[in-house]
Amino acid sequence: MTPNFILLVLIAAFARAADRPTLPANLTLNQALAIALANSTVIRSAQAGLDQATGRYAQSRATRLPQVDIGLRQNLQTVNLIGVGIPIPSATGKLGPFGSMDARIFFSQELLNFEHRRSWESVRAQEDSSRFLVNNARELVSLNVVVSYLEALRAKATRDTLVEQIRLATELYKLTRERTDQGVAAELDAVRAMQPVNSLEQQRQEAEQNYIAAKLNLANILQARVSSDFDVTDSAAYGEGTIPDRDAAVQAAIASRSDYRAAEANVKAAELKVRSIKSTRLPTIKAMFDDGQMGNSPVHNLNTYKLQGAIDIPVFTGGRTRGEIDEAQGALREAQITLDQSRSQIETEVLVAISGVEWALKQVATSAGNVNLSRQELELSRARFSQGITDNTEVVNAQDRLSRADDATIRANYTLGLARANFARAVGVAETTYHK
Repeated sequence: MTPNFILLVLIAAFARAADRPTLPANLTLNQALAIALANSTVIRSAQAGLDQATGRYAQSRATRLPQVDIGLRQNLQTVNLIGVGIPIPSATGKLGPFGSMDARIFFSQELLNFEHRRSWESVRAQEDSSRFLVNNARELVSLNVVVSYLEALRAKATRDTLVEQIRLATELYKLTRERTDQGVAAELDAVRAMQPVNSLEQQRQEAEQNYIAAKLNLANILQARVSSDFDVTDSAAYGEGTIPDRDAAVQAAIASRSDYRAAEANVKAAELKVRSIKSTRLPTIKAMFDDGQMGNSPVHNLNTYKLQGAIDIPVFTGGRTRGEIDEAQGALREAQITLDQSRSQIETEVLVAISGVEWALKQVATSAGNVNLSRQELELSRARFSQGITDNTEVVNAQDRLSRADDATIRANYTLGLARANFARAVGVAETTYHK
């Protein structure tokens, strides 16, 4: 590669990077979804497919609309009459040169063509399928953004919890050091109190790095400028609301899932394709008309016209039509199988998502109770240590149990948010649920 080529590639790369939006300092879930839905390559790819389907629909519809053309011709020519079958014994047969001019408008219209009508309807159904696939792409992007946002929230919560735990551990160390200096506690107690501070600080550093990595991943998914110079602060990502009846949720999913409706449209398109091919056995009727000026020059001419009607009746195609019908019926059966598989998959996803939310709600309630108990234990242990009833081992153990309870709460909230997001996707309302 030449240096100039490399320079052009770098310039193009920087230009694309400059087009990416910069994330705000405090990124809400709604803002993240708006950025992703506007920039996602997945959605743009689905939209490109829809544009192609729309173009095919316009081409198919054109066969059923009037066709109008204008033709202009001016010739200077010679003709060999003998060569065209007019014998002239005493002459060479050459005539000309002479002028020939023709300028006219041509009009044609199909009056009856069942094949083209069914084909047009089939292509229209395919366009509907592509439109549903765009909506499905938006749903998938919304789910991906919510999941990534939840991961960033989880990493941030872990870091913030560790900061609080470090504060508590530091306070215990200071209290232990004071008692050691006063000769009330042993040096071993001070060492024992300092160890959790160092251990928690290492965990905090790791959590800080995990938070940065989660933010970078989120920025990449949003197709924004890849940077970690922002914070996620929106607890709406955890979702809200109660879970509806299972049967009602399944029916709602079947009615609203864009991928299922796209599969339905594909079945309809395949059915119409079969009917279109079968219609090639039927007669077609077409009308044609042209009107214009004909003569030897634009000045010397006469008006001429032609009105024509045509009927085309297929008689024998050598088995081609039968083969096309068999192929189209095979495609129809394949589309029906895909539709059945899609329905079964949707039912499974809805039921799994409902079960996941129910389980996660129980985990959140249980973990919240454990956190309250752990905090009470820590307060009581600190009071006992301050009064000299026990050494700080009891307090250190209580802080460790509080740390594990906080971690369990963070995991439970993340699991609940993820389960709610999966449920919204399973029902087909991920975008409308989170993008408000």
